[in-house]
Amino acid sequence: MTYLQFHLAFLLPPLLILLLLARPRPPRLWAYLLMPLIALVYTTPWDNYLVWKGVWGYPEGRVLLHIGYVPLEEYLFFLLQPLLTGALLLRLAGAPPPAGPGLARVVGGGVWLLVTALGVLLLALGGKFLYLGLILAYFSPVFLLQWAFAGDLLVAWWKPLGLGVALPTLYLWGADHFAIAQEGIWWISEAYILGLKAWGLPLEEMIFFLFTNLAVVQGLLLAWHPEALRRLR
Repeated sequence: MTYLQFHLAFLLPPLLILLLLARPRPPRLWAYLLMPLIALVYTTPWDNYLVWKGVWGYPEGRVLLHIGYVPLEEYLFFLLQPLLTGALLLRLAGAPPPAGPGLARVVGGGVWLLVTALGVLLLALGGKFLYLGLILAYFSPVFLLQWAFAGDLLVAWWKPLGLGVALPTLYLWGADHFAIAQEGIWWISEAYILGLKAWGLPLEEMIFFLFTNLAVVQGLLLAWHPEALRRLR
């Protein structure tokens, strides 16, 4: 199986089904369509560095062409994953709830500040800590900003937040396992991971999909909440 065939088999069918079920409404459509572009811009330099460094890569014949160090299909993944996760969230998220306790902003921001510091420390150590450090240090500052800005809104919207992250993460874990273990569409270097695995997946890969889905879901929920938009203005 090629990387493009992986998209056709694992990402496009559930995306189309979820869009048919969700029937996106105009007030939420703008953020849903903008999120993949944000993901593409934010993730591109990070992913190019990973491939250049040799943290992960792609065997010959599995991709069409490279743009920079990254194959075209990887850029498509940056677009398709937020669309898939966002399509499920369109179905799950109801009316925006009232804000929760303001302490959530302080606690959430503090937790993600510590995780960011841990990521920077792991980056400094390098070696087997590199991949995990790159994930924590690059994505945790996004969560720090989101929670410091509107953690009370995210806590109040806990159910779609939890399900909106958990369900696509579990699905993508399974798809990732198939791509690595069964088909060899991409590989992860053992030199840059801790070696801890669950269900055949490196811990770092599991955290990667968890964090990317968390960024998408939290970003969309805040974009759809009138109070968050009021604070932004």
